[in-house]
Amino acid sequence: MGDNLRRNFPFPALFLDPQACVSELTRANSDSSDCGVTIENFRDATANARPEWKTCSVSCTFGFDSSKKPDAAFGLPHQSGVASVLRSMESASYYSENNIAQAQRRGYDIVMTTSLSSDVPVGYFSWAEYDIMAPVMPKTEKALAAAFISNCGARNFRLEALVGLENANIKIDSYGGCHRNRDGRVDKVEALRRYKFSLAFENSNEEDYVTEKFFQSLVAGTVPVVIGAPNIEDFAPSPGSVLHIKELEDVQSVAKRMKYLAENPDAYNQSLRWKYEGPSDSFKALVDMAVVHSSCRLCIHLATVIQEKEERSSDFKKRPCKCSRGSETVYHLYVRERGRFEMDSIFLRSGNLTLGALEAAVLMKFKSVEHVPIWKQERPKSIRGGDELKVYRIYPVGLTQRQALYTFKFEGDADLRSHIENNPCAKFEVIFV
Repeated sequence: MGDNLRRNFPFPALFLDPQACVSELTRANSDSSDCGVTIENFRDATANARPEWKTCSVSCTFGFDSSKKPDAAFGLPHQSGVASVLRSMESASYYSENNIAQAQRRGYDIVMTTSLSSDVPVGYFSWAEYDIMAPVMPKTEKALAAAFISNCGARNFRLEALVGLENANIKIDSYGGCHRNRDGRVDKVEALRRYKFSLAFENSNEEDYVTEKFFQSLVAGTVPVVIGAPNIEDFAPSPGSVLHIKELEDVQSVAKRMKYLAENPDAYNQSLRWKYEGPSDSFKALVDMAVVHSSCRLCIHLATVIQEKEERSSDFKKRPCKCSRGSETVYHLYVRERGRFEMDSIFLRSGNLTLGALEAAVLMKFKSVEHVPIWKQERPKSIRGGDELKVYRIYPVGLTQRQALYTFKFEGDADLRSHIENNPCAKFEVIFV
């Protein structure tokens, strides 16, 4: 029995020759990950799409070629069999066509918006764009908070909240076009560094719509006071690091909290503790998603859809997904890291279809090939960690990132067993942190 098979398939000694099943399933594996996609790149989408993504884990080409039918196109194409892609970072509150359900009703096959429920999310966050772990600077301004608000016609209550905070004796320096009381042009992030609080007030209160207003506050090392996404805590670098005005009635309680933090250095510093000790695993898992550019993630999504369609066709050579020896069955499963396309094989036996066994098999597989997480070179050095792999989530391929990061969870070993038994050759994605 090969050492490599032993490493990837930990069986108890009492099980009779499990490697025979592993070898049989491996030999019969007809899965091919050689898949490429071509996306017709309409003029309005070229800003964020290179002609060819050579670093993407799937062959991916953007452009025009009248002699070749593309796999997908931005906008609603007139060709049958071409997947239509909607890509926008604007709020659905202002542009209703960006609502996922509405976009799907209009005929879009793939939706790319700031919503984590999109097929391919395109958020405002990334390690590359924001120096999130930049050091905290002394808070030298007399005013407690700074505001940069230029759109005075927002459809939420942010201007009323600003006035409410001022009426609660919170001194605010306003640099934007709305309620401006500070003159001169300033670098926004550099200015924010000098304040204890930043008013990160979005122009709409929409799930997952979290823009540079919030992430620039994190870079600056100030505590964000947020009006916007109702789920802003999902984007917080640690518990207690954000103050959230959910509705206008919250202004007084938030003002009271701001005063308390401003007058109690230990409590205030606790809000910024993540700057020194590192953000939570949930925050890292969220921002790590953007390590792979959305254009590449689009190609991975499209290639996965194409591959699954091929596997469901009658012409596809079916591969065995399990092997039985006596009373035991060995299941052939597949796993890939989020942000990659190719799958790796892992094996679980029927007597040990548990969540713990799944995680152990995933770790053993990736450790055996000395896998380096996809985010390793993108994260700030201070939070890259060592060489150990740490699993944050394992979930079925095909879930949205909202499901994967926040809502999906196998309800115990029986739920996992049911999933594996009902989904031959089940495919999973893993998020390492």
